[in-house]
Amino acid sequence: MIPGFVRVSVKGQQCQRFVNLCRGREMDLKRIIRTGETELQLTMKVADFLQISPLRRKTGVHIHILKKRGPLFFLLFCKRRKMIPAGFLAVFCLLFFLSGRVWNVEIRGNILNPTPQLMSFLKEQGVCFGVSRKKISCSALAASLRREFPEITWVSAGFSGTGLRFEIREGTAGEKAEPEDKSCSLFSTLDGVIDSMVTRQGTPLVRAGDEIKKGQELVSGIVDITDDSQEVIRYEYVQADADIYVCHSIAYYDTFPLDIEKKVWPGKNKTTIFFQLGSSFLDLSSPLQQNEDRLICRESLFSTGIFQVPFSLGIITTNRFELRKERLTEDAAKKQAIQRLYDYEEKLIEKGVQISENNVKIEINHQDCVSRGTLTVIERTGREAPTEKKTQPKERTPEDG
Repeated sequence: MIPGFVRVSVKGQQCQRFVNLCRGREMDLKRIIRTGETELQLTMKVADFLQISPLRRKTGVHIHILKKRGPLFFLLFCKRRKMIPAGFLAVFCLLFFLSGRVWNVEIRGNILNPTPQLMSFLKEQGVCFGVSRKKISCSALAASLRREFPEITWVSAGFSGTGLRFEIREGTAGEKAEPEDKSCSLFSTLDGVIDSMVTRQGTPLVRAGDEIKKGQELVSGIVDITDDSQEVIRYEYVQADADIYVCHSIAYYDTFPLDIEKKVWPGKNKTTIFFQLGSSFLDLSSPLQQNEDRLICRESLFSTGIFQVPFSLGIITTNRFELRKERLTEDAAKKQAIQRLYDYEEKLIEKGVQISENNVKIEINHQDCVSRGTLTVIERTGREAPTEKKTQPKERTPEDG
């Protein structure tokens, strides 16, 4: 059976009879449309079309082919235009060649060893852009990574399409064991007043509401062991652990001029394209001039999740701007000063600092907008330092009573 279909036009006085005869021979006719009193159009299979010659002569109709679709017609089309199959063959060979090489290297799980350092080592081992997959031994690369970097305890290397992927786990197997003595005390790093304090281990030396100084010992790593009569019989050393929050004030000062330069784009822009093959660029744009901004958009061509072709096409949009001097109004200057203060507070909050009170005032003179004042904040403190050892008390004997 020949696949495909044809769209034909049937003209003649007996076109309706022609359709009935085709239906009588169980031919599959679709989309029958009457376009005139003695003309209609219909779609039929190629196999049926080859059998309508006796019916056409019997009814005296004229058949005109409007459309042809199917593999047979495509092959006939390619037979007359031999460059088309040659192009398909060339693309297939190119994709087959590219699929056998590595175009992307991905490293996951590394923290102690930076990715550029690992990539440089892999390059020394022969893993580079466009290398053949047959020249790469994943097991040998994994073993060499473990030998070169002692922090790496486990490596999994494998291919994912045209990419080479490394899964890494790092540990502390090569580090020396820490000493058993971990005793330490907590000291203040700020001047202020204790806002809250929760001690989990150690002996607290201050409590909420006490005023402290920088460098003062807050939690001691010495725990007194007492007997039934509450007399100290020995000292035990622990690693002090506590959550200590101190309320204190920090100074804030910020200033900016009222006269500013503002970028104005007149609406004229220039668009150019560039090509990238691996690390090589072909840029068709002119060098960046003064008072110009560029927006670069790049898209990889013929790339999927498992197959990546190292060819990218990009568009560079160059916008020319003008600098115009403007003077901020009093309201605009205050809004900008408040926004700058909010940005500063956001940075403090990201560090875990709580803002308790804001005592910042904004002043505007002839040239500048000045913000000055203090912020009352609540911040965690507690610096670990070795505990000063004390002489153990003498053991009591029956003669001491």
